[in-house]
This record gives sequence, structure tokens and C-alpha cells, in this order.
Amino acid sequence: MDSSRLLILFIVSILLGLLAPAVAQVNDAVCTYKDDFCRRCSYIGTYEEGGAYQKNLNTLLSSFSSNNKTNSGFYNSSTGQDPYKVNAIALCRGDVSLNDCHTCVNQSSSILFTYCSNQEEAIIWGVFCMVRYSSKLIFGTQEDKPSESVASPFNANDPEEFDLVLNLFLDTLTEKAASGDSLKKFAAGHVIMQGSTTNQPIYALLQCTPHLGKKSCSDCLKGAISKIPECCGGKQGGRVLKPSCNLRFETNLFYNFTADSLVTLPGMGKESSFTNTCPTQVLITSFLVCLLYLLA
Repeated sequence: MDSSRLLILFIVSILLGLLAPAVAQVNDAVCTYKDDFCRRCSYIGTYEEGGAYQKNLNTLLSSFSSNNKTNSGFYNSSTGQDPYKVNAIALCRGDVSLNDCHTCVNQSSSILFTYCSNQEEAIIWGVFCMVRYSSKLIFGTQEDKPSESVASPFNANDPEEFDLVLNLFLDTLTEKAASGDSLKKFAAGHVIMQGSTTNQPIYALLQCTPHLGKKSCSDCLKGAISKIPECCGGKQGGRVLKPSCNLRFETNLFYNFTADSLVTLPGMGKESSFTNTCPTQVLITSFLVCLLYLLA
């Protein structure tokens, strides 16, 4: 009888061990296209309720949302001493006002405190900002994980052409964003799909945490762009969210119009090389054929 009980206890302990990771992940919400906020709790460790780490975290995030300096919408700081030291970053979208920035940081912090409570590391992406904190050093390094990718439920009218133009468009904006300074690495604009039946506009916005160098920002955004075919290929819109950078594209204007500009792509304009070089090539080819015929 005793051996049977021991066997049952042994089996139960194994089952509980197998279930523990699943239970630990329950607070991570599935990110959808309609969500204003997407969060990830990292589960690298926990802090004591009411302890030094929590107090440092509260102080640090509160200082971001009450900071009246614009800082171009980028805040990064640390507070406390190991092992209770907290490192945090808040990055507001490059086109939003200081008031909207602070509101987003406040809302994001509240969500993290609620759904990632007692976790030493967490990140949240909002429509207007990204907030991240960790017990690890997170400044000046390019990080690709955790990440989220969400796609519009609507298909593009001409998926192949749309994806072709989108890829060239995002490459152009990547160069612009990566060339920003230490306060802001941000680019937004739109392109028109000339030749499409509706002259479809595509709007996009890309941003890096500005403490990254040009190459690191460019690499991060190119990595995000490479995710589009698997998450958002042929779709009218999508978002790729990473700790060090993020991007979004839509067929409608979704950012402040003051940040918008028309982007001209190589070979995609109305009078571009795609429309002009073909007739020239035909004439040259015809001339050479005639010349060879006369010489024969």
C-alpha cells in the first residue's frame, strides 16, 4: 500500500512539473490585428511583492510618464543597485505629441503591472509607444526577441504587385530611419502603386530605438521586413514588433499627416525606367536586327 502511494505521488509530481510551464505562460495574451497593445512577459525571474525591485520599477516607469522633456519620445534609464536594479526603456512613436506619449506610457505600465506582475522582465507594444524593462542590461544592444507579427485580415487587390512595391518601399524607408540621430530613428511615408487599377496607396512607418547605431538599426528593420512574407504576405496591412525596432504598413493613413511624405521608388514612377526603357530597348533591338540583315 505504501509503495502504491509513493508511485502515485511520483506520477503526480511529474505531471505537475510538465504542466508548470503551461501555467506560467497563461498571462501572455495572443496579439491580434485589432489590439491596441501587445505584451510579452519573459519569465526570466520574479521579484518580491512590495520589495526593492518593485519599488525601483514603479519609480522608474513613473519618471518616464512625468518627464516634461520631449527627448524626442525616447526615455532610457536605470535605478537601484544589484540585485534589485531595474533597466527600462520607453519609446514613443516618432509622430505623436508629448501628451499622447505620456498617456501611452502610463497605460502600458499599468497593463504590465497587471498582466506581468512579479516578472523581472516584460515588454509591451502600443499603438503610440513601446515600454520595456528588465533586470538585465538592455541599452545599446540590438535584440530581436521576443517579437510579434500581426497581419490585416484583408487581402491586397494585386498581392504579387503589392508585395513587390511594399518591399522596395520598406527598403527605402529603412535607409531613412537608420540614418536618424541619437534621439530619433524614425521614417514614415507613402507610395502610390502606379499602373494598378486603383492607383493604390501604401502607407508605412518604421522606427528603431535611437541608441542603436545605423547598421544595427538597419539590420533590425531588415530582419523585421523579412518576416512579412510569412506573416503578412499579400495582405493590406501588417505589423512586426521587436524590442529594438518595429514597422507597420497599411493602405490607409494611420499616423499623423504631418509626418507623411510621398516616396519615389527607383523604377516605380509614372515616367520611370519601367515605362521608358522598354520602348528604347525594342528600337535598339529592331535596329540591330535590320543591320545584321543588311550585312548578311
